[in-house]
Amino acid sequence: LGPHCQLKKMRECIYKDLCFDAFPKKNSLLMYLDKHHGFKNPHGDKYSYFDLIEEGFTSMEDVPHDWLSRRNNQIQRDCAITHKEYYDHSKIRAAIETIQYPIYHLDFESFPCPFPRFKGEKAYDQSLFQFSLHIEREPGVCDKEKDHYEFLSKNHNDNRRELVEKLVEHIKQDGGSVVVFNETFEKTRIKELAKLFPEYSEQLADINNRLFDLLYVVKTNTKLFTALGFDEETSKTINYYHEDLSGSYSIKKVLPIFSELTYKGMEIGNGMEAVYAYAGFKDLTEAELKVKRHALTLYCQQDTWAMVEILDNLRKI
Repeated sequence: LGPHCQLKKMRECIYKDLCFDAFPKKNSLLMYLDKHHGFKNPHGDKYSYFDLIEEGFTSMEDVPHDWLSRRNNQIQRDCAITHKEYYDHSKIRAAIETIQYPIYHLDFESFPCPFPRFKGEKAYDQSLFQFSLHIEREPGVCDKEKDHYEFLSKNHNDNRRELVEKLVEHIKQDGGSVVVFNETFEKTRIKELAKLFPEYSEQLADINNRLFDLLYVVKTNTKLFTALGFDEETSKTINYYHEDLSGSYSIKKVLPIFSELTYKGMEIGNGMEAVYAYAGFKDLTEAELKVKRHALTLYCQQDTWAMVEILDNLRKI
């Protein structure tokens, strides 16, 4: 085992599951945050995680506590041993208090086409075809159906203008926070739309300026928390950890901890399935297309409703 296994890379070895089957499904050594920086023993000797694997280490508990110089890794190991969650109430509370109402919970779906489809696109650009929006008027005041707004392209024509028009129609210029999960994707897409449709650039820039990343509340963001008055070390330390996260802060890992919502059993249950569904529009009958569009609507709606529920439960910590 070594870097040649290309774990979680495009060229990940097809035999990865066979070779790594000795690792526990929960609290594996491979689930340490920033493990690529290695670990040090009290004598200052540094070990990569592959060095530890060669020594027979497979779980988080196998690594001695004094070999973990990073606070986040210490938190992970402690949670693995005690089976208790960790949270920093003061940081979570401080971040939530910066959110302005009404909250616009926003999520996009996009198609990474190998060839540019429309004007202004490049190869493999993330071409938007859908958004979901839940508007939370006051803390915890949001109805899954009545406060939900969405746009979904009818076909493979260029419907980006209509998407933008719907977006700026529903997200008012009222100072309310636009909550997303992992803001880089949404921020980049909105900048691209502003260039394509300069007549809406002011409204789109306003939306971008109001983006609030829910991931920062669950995980952390050094810049945000130093600005809120926390010291740098505290700002770098994760706000929340549960062993069921398995070292990941993806929304699919975070959601089951804070909600009973699930994507299991849904016709479309993840982003790639959404891409395949949209890509297949042209091959469907009218009746099949209606069913597939409904499934896409439910999936994207689930993503924004998930943020509503995660935020609501974070308030209760």
